[in-house]
Amino acid sequence: MKKNKKTLKVVQIICLLAAALFMLIQMYSLKAAANRTHYSFLRFLPGMARNATMMLVPMVFGAVFSKKKVHPSESFKYWIMAIITLIVYYLAFFFKEPTHFLMWRLWGVFFPIIASTSVLLSGLIFSMLVQPYLYDLQHKLSEKQNLLVLSFLTLMGFALSAGTMQFYYSFYGLYLILFFAWGMFLSHIHITRKAFWLSVLAGIISFFVVLIGVPGFNAVYWSQVLGHKGAGEWNSQFLNNPTSPFMFLMVLAAFLIFRKVIVTFSARQMRYIIPVVVFMDAPISSMFMNGFRITNSSAVNKIIMIFVMLLVSCLVGWLYDRYLFKFKPFARAVDYLNQHDSLPELLQTVWSKFSRWVINNRVNILTWAWFYVLSFASFLIESDKMRIQINTATDINAAVYLLGTKFFAIVLTTIFLDALFTILYFITTRYWTSNILVSVITIGWAIANKIKLNLRGEPIYPTEINEVVNWKTLVPMIGKTMLIVIAVALIVVIALDIFLEVKFPIKKKGSWKKRGIWALLSLLLFLTPMRFNHDGGMIYHINHGFDNKQSFRNPERDIQVNGPVLNFLNYIDLQVMNKPANYSPSAINHLDEKYKKVAADINKGRKNNVKKQTVIFNLSESFVDPYTFPTVKIDKSAPNPVKFIRSMKGRSTYGNMLSAGYGGGTANMEWETLTGLNMGMFKSTLTPYVQVVPNYSFYPTIGMNFGYSSAVHPFIGTYYSRIEDYHRFKFNKFAYLGSKYKIIDQKKLGKSTYNSDYTTYDNGIKQINERKGGQFINLISIQNHMPYNNWYPRNEYMGRVSGDLFNTAAVRSQMATYIKGTQYTDKAVKKFIGQIDKIHKPITLVFYGDHYPSVLSQSFTAQYPVQMHSTRYFIYSNRYAREHGAKTKLPTRTNNYVNTSDFIAMMLQQTNSKVTPYQALLTEIHKELPAITINFNGDKGYELINEHGHPVEYKTLTKKQKALINDYEMIQYDMTAGKAYGLKAKGFYK
Repeated sequence: MKKNKKTLKVVQIICLLAAALFMLIQMYSLKAAANRTHYSFLRFLPGMARNATMMLVPMVFGAVFSKKKVHPSESFKYWIMAIITLIVYYLAFFFKEPTHFLMWRLWGVFFPIIASTSVLLSGLIFSMLVQPYLYDLQHKLSEKQNLLVLSFLTLMGFALSAGTMQFYYSFYGLYLILFFAWGMFLSHIHITRKAFWLSVLAGIISFFVVLIGVPGFNAVYWSQVLGHKGAGEWNSQFLNNPTSPFMFLMVLAAFLIFRKVIVTFSARQMRYIIPVVVFMDAPISSMFMNGFRITNSSAVNKIIMIFVMLLVSCLVGWLYDRYLFKFKPFARAVDYLNQHDSLPELLQTVWSKFSRWVINNRVNILTWAWFYVLSFASFLIESDKMRIQINTATDINAAVYLLGTKFFAIVLTTIFLDALFTILYFITTRYWTSNILVSVITIGWAIANKIKLNLRGEPIYPTEINEVVNWKTLVPMIGKTMLIVIAVALIVVIALDIFLEVKFPIKKKGSWKKRGIWALLSLLLFLTPMRFNHDGGMIYHINHGFDNKQSFRNPERDIQVNGPVLNFLNYIDLQVMNKPANYSPSAINHLDEKYKKVAADINKGRKNNVKKQTVIFNLSESFVDPYTFPTVKIDKSAPNPVKFIRSMKGRSTYGNMLSAGYGGGTANMEWETLTGLNMGMFKSTLTPYVQVVPNYSFYPTIGMNFGYSSAVHPFIGTYYSRIEDYHRFKFNKFAYLGSKYKIIDQKKLGKSTYNSDYTTYDNGIKQINERKGGQFINLISIQNHMPYNNWYPRNEYMGRVSGDLFNTAAVRSQMATYIKGTQYTDKAVKKFIGQIDKIHKPITLVFYGDHYPSVLSQSFTAQYPVQMHSTRYFIYSNRYAREHGAKTKLPTRTNNYVNTSDFIAMMLQQTNSKVTPYQALLTEIHKELPAITINFNGDKGYELINEHGHPVEYKTLTKKQKALINDYEMIQYDMTAGKAYGLKAKGFYK
């Protein structure tokens, strides 16, 4: 007898371990590996395994818990075990992969059922709760009646859903109660040998029916999709579904084979399965497990981690069994639940206690609720007539977007508002005064930001708080009507506060010591924004986990999606550059003196003054020579779309420009061209127009070397804070859609919503002709901006584009649209060049594409880093300029691969113009160094690219070259993160 018990225990252990291994294999998403197989039926095996597990596990639990009624406390035990497992599991995950921290994931830790962390876990808990009712029902019915009822429900589940149920949400855990009931029923009935073998045979046949039928029906489904015949109206994998009778017969056979062992398991042993279920089903499992690279083999790593997690599951199960319910809080909870046998009675008691708790804490709850509403309102105030612009072509209802995707950003704002309230309440000890102060500050701040958005297209930055002293100039901007409204509102608010404090005084519970501790913690919370932008830090990842993600690209959209409170906090501490060791006013003065001498040497060979020239920096939105796209093939029967621009190679300085962005980053390229500074020098990714320029009242650009400077952009002017930044550049004029300077000859091509390049150049000619002397024009086009939605009729490139990276119809269509756009650009440039050649004053045009269009996936940038960051540029001086000293082209050696920050030096060299000390530094950088750009591998710091497009190691540079980089870094720090000492050095920039 003892030998049989020992043998049985060994068999139990083996079965438990085998089941655990089978379940833990499913931690990994094996669909991708299965899809790579040559046999289509194997691609559906991972799904079959998961569905079979979802059906078999409840059946096993049903069999184990069929002997007697289960108390509701048993469900609580499983829930607590799952919660603790999830907490430890997620903590380990966040510790190892902090970039994946999300509040939605944390929500799933504490509320696994509500958050649908695991349908299987939810199904087990639901089943345990209803087990007493199933027990009574099954004992009232005969064996035959039970079989008929369960069979009927199984067939009806399939008939009513047609296999379309997708078991992604906890709600579907209710369906798993059916399999739990099957397990309870099958555990105690007598099954004849004949019935057993018939069931096994049916299971084997069903396995092959599913294995062969699923790919067969999948082929039918996709033939309908391609033929537009009822696509999407049925589930192609209806056989491979927990509602499928064939899947049930498969699982039934497996259950019956192991039934003798299953019925011997105890409730205590089943607790070992809970950690396994959590590890198998937790949404983080695949990411977490794939993060362990123990060997160079992915398959070996998976095998090792599966066995590691098996050991962890056993250890966790043993710890729970031995210690968990000896902890007093859990033991008391279980004892309390054991006193209530009826689930309705228990729910009624829990609801009663919860109601009392809500009543006792109603002040805190209502305060939090009010602050959440207040936070949400502050977000809505920043929207544009209840719309938020997601990108340049799409906007969405603000309320729907914010509640659906920015829920936790609103929660984080609420936390900061409550912290402010806690501090004020500790100081004033007046509830209504503190609450109303927080409300007035929040709404007032939101309105103030909205006023500035309407006036200048940007929010209030921390650096502008001291502008309050200039209230005399701010008042006219706000307007008398608004001031009257504000004054009346303040009077009403003060009266309301007095009324509430007198008639309805509220005292929050807690001693002054407790309030003092909370106030101190609240003060510490307000220090966290000092680390919001410190990439890699704990606060950085927690902040991002609350979905507070500042792009710094479009200030208007940033404040709409992050709210006025978080938006302001995000700007408090920006990580721009590391401070050079010897940075000081004397160090900048030394560089001034050093490059005055260099400038004097350069100017000996220069005869022109750039102030008397007309210089145009033309940013051509997303312009790239289509033939330079990786692997692209354009049918030879299609015309060359950039024939004219390519011809500029023989009549201008021509080459490749290295962009710091892909698919975006326009303002960064523009900043580089205007300032001569470089994105690669920054410590982290940022947008200088938004994060750097606003920190200075005046910012030096090439435009300051002219008597008159302007910008023309036939699009919205608020992007990247251009309106305000151009004021800081001291531009005399900025013409954009909606500005006081009219954009003439607005012309759109085909169905495109953007103004064409013809419009851009017509307005450029208008600006050239408005001034008799020299001037600087920053000319920005918009025509080739994304998206590329088949804008143009009669597009001769449609169907004539191919290549390894253009392997889908959608990409080929987008590329054909883009190429047609570049053809329009080519024609517009040709017309523009012809026009400026006829003008009798020196005109030099610097034409460049700012970045690649987002046609190809950005993942290819790692495969073609330099190529997909290279755009075309040329520098052309018109006939009159060449007749008066300008060069036709610069030496080829220095212009094949350049950065946008090189354009100032190159333009001055081509126009034969004298340089300032700063421009002398830029000239030396361009002449002596490879092109400096961002690190294309994604690492921090810069990268050097030679004239052949190949990376150059820093260690191979000469001592002189390294000294030049150090000087450059010093000047850039001074004008991006420093004190702008260079502006005080007379003549350094101008």
